[in-house]
Formats: sequence, C-alpha cells, structure tokens
Amino acid sequence: MKIFQILMAGIFCLLGASSAYAGGDLTDYAYTPPPAANSCGGPFSGFYAGGLIGFGGASTKTNVGIELKDNDRGFTGGGVAGYNWQCNGWLLGAETDINYFNADMTTGITCPTCGGSLTFGSEINWYGTVRGRVGLVGNENFLIFAMGGLAYGGVDHSINSNAFNGVTFSGTQSDTAVGWTAGGGIEYLLNDNWAFRADASYIDFGSTDDTFTANGGGCAGTCTARVGYDDSFWVARVGLTYLFGAPAAAPAPAYEPMK
Repeated sequence: MKIFQILMAGIFCLLGASSAYAGGDLTDYAYTPPPAANSCGGPFSGFYAGGLIGFGGASTKTNVGIELKDNDRGFTGGGVAGYNWQCNGWLLGAETDINYFNADMTTGITCPTCGGSLTFGSEINWYGTVRGRVGLVGNENFLIFAMGGLAYGGVDHSINSNAFNGVTFSGTQSDTAVGWTAGGGIEYLLNDNWAFRADASYIDFGSTDDTFTANGGGCAGTCTARVGYDDSFWVARVGLTYLFGAPAAAPAPAYEPMK
C-alpha cells in the first residue's frame, strides 16, 4: 500500500512539473555562441598619414671615359600617406611619400699637361616614391613590413671646365630622375589611432646622360661635353602616423532566452 502511494505521488509531481513548463512558469536559458569573427580587418587597416624625418647617404658616379665617384650625407624629412588591408595577421598596402633631401656630390679631374681642371656636380634636392607594402602583424599592435616600387626626384647636374685643355665654360641641367626603391621597417601602435614608425629605404635613379654646350672660352665654335651620371642614395627615418580606420571592438558572447 505504501509503495502504491509513493508511486502515485511521484506521478502527480511529474504531471505538475510538465504543466508548469507548458504554461511558461519556468524559463530555460541556452548559450548562444557569438557570431563568427571576421578574419579580415584589424588595427592597421584603412587609411593613414603622417610625417617622417631622418638622414641619408648619397653617391654619384660620373662617366667621362673614366669613372669618378663621390659621396655625401644629408637630412631628409617629409610626409607619407597610404592604405592597408589586414587579414589573418598579414598586411598588404599601398603608400606614397614626398620628401626633402640635401645631398651634394662633386667629382673632378685635372689636366696634367695644361694645369686645368674639370669638375662635375650632382645634387639631389627632393624625392618621392609610390610603393607597395607587405607585412606581418604580431600581438595586434606590432607590424614588420617590406616595401618597394617606383622612385622619382629632382637632381641638378653640373659641369665646370677651368682651362681644361684650354677651354673654360660651365653648365647646369635640372632633371626629374626616375628609378626604383626597396626597403622595410616596423610600426608600433601607441594607441587606437597613433603609431610610431621606423623605416629604411634604398633609392636608385639609374644612369642619366647630359649634354652640355658652350660658346667661346677657348672653344673653336661650340664646345660639347657629354657626361653620364649614376645617382643613388639610402635614407633611414622615424616618425608618427595617424590611423583613420581604427576598428570597433568585437561583440562579447551573450546568453539569450530560448524561444
């Protein structure tokens, strides 16, 4: 008899619990996983712009039948802007910069028999680049990258003959040289929008042939001098960039009532 009563009490308890659940008296909560994270995007994504300063070393080779060389160092400073795509720790980007540079090289030869001299000058005044970038992002705030592309700049070439072979004249030509550049660097996020940057680049403008002409000064009619110049330089810079596309924080996991 007691066993029967116990069984009946258990049945009534189960029926009461089922009724309460059906009537909505109990609410069951289930874990809803967060939406799948987008694998692309990150703190370095989007547009950026900034300023960089540094120094560099330039060299020139002058070819007038014999090869002459000279080197100089100078200050550089300018602005940079670009756009980055960050995906799964990889970064692809495109950037451009324009910079001031002051390097002045001079080479020359003397005439052993006539006592005269012939002097050549090559002065790099400014340069710019259009480059691609590829890099790796570590710890969400550190970037190491390589870069390369097109380089261009303003170069003044000159010649000065001081009674060389009995001829005295001088001439200057200003050229916009075009070449290539390659380099690399690092960036470190200081906060959501500002990053410290350090980079180094090599720029090669290749060979340029300039023709100088002069009348008089010992010339029998017109004197012509054809000179080959080969200009290249490297720069190391530091600066700050501002990131315009700081990403929003990822949504936190949530618990939602089961419907």
